Amino acid sequence: MKYLELGQKPELMEQVRSVQSELSDAAFRCFRLCRFDAGEFLYTEGNQAGCFLILLTGSCKVFKTLENGRTVLLCLYDDIQVIGEFELFGDPIAKTNVQALTETYCLAAFVQDQRERLLADNSFLQFVCRQTCAKTDRNNSNIAINLLYPLEQRLVGYVLVMQKNGVFSANYTLLAESLGCSLRHLLRTFRSLCDKGLLQKTKAGYRLANIAALEKIAGNVYRQ
Repeated sequence: MKYLELGQKPELMEQVRSVQSELSDAAFRCFRLCRFDAGEFLYTEGNQAGCFLILLTGSCKVFKTLENGRTVLLCLYDDIQVIGEFELFGDPIAKTNVQALTETYCLAAFVQDQRERLLADNSFLQFVCRQTCAKTDRNNSNIAINLLYPLEQRLVGYVLVMQKNGVFSANYTLLAESLGCSLRHLLRTFRSLCDKGLLQKTKAGYRLANIAALEKIAGNVYRQ
């Protein structure tokens, strides 16, 4: 983690002002701008969380290691998001791993120095409540989808939402974890969709060969 002055990153001012508009001046002064490199951990499961973070830009994955050694992807963060609210309000030991997938910029407040000041600030508490409610709503929707829909339907729905210019590409290991299946099962499902003529494998990823048929399979999955 590297600390920066706000003036060093003028391209982040829109996001900074968005957060600043939600907080009192006293609460905002508790935060400093910081940068995480791709691959760097913002939180490590089992270690003390030193900072409360507000994600400004970048992409992070949140995952947990199970007793059998497997990792489970819980969610991805890629917009303004609070990180570490459970550690701020309760046990400071991180419950999950949070790792930057790209260069990531956050506002950071040292928990040891700023905790009492932040928890006494109504604007900060309301901001965290709104963010946490939105996060919980998204997570509940994803859990329901993973429980109630077959993999092919979930995969097709995800492909339709995330495709760009008719082509879908992703980190397929992360995608398998997100959809709650093995990588082998995921790739077998992709092959099945290709065999049906719905997708076409290319060097760039998977080209959507029959969007109307894919939309019929997906239904309303991931469309809120």
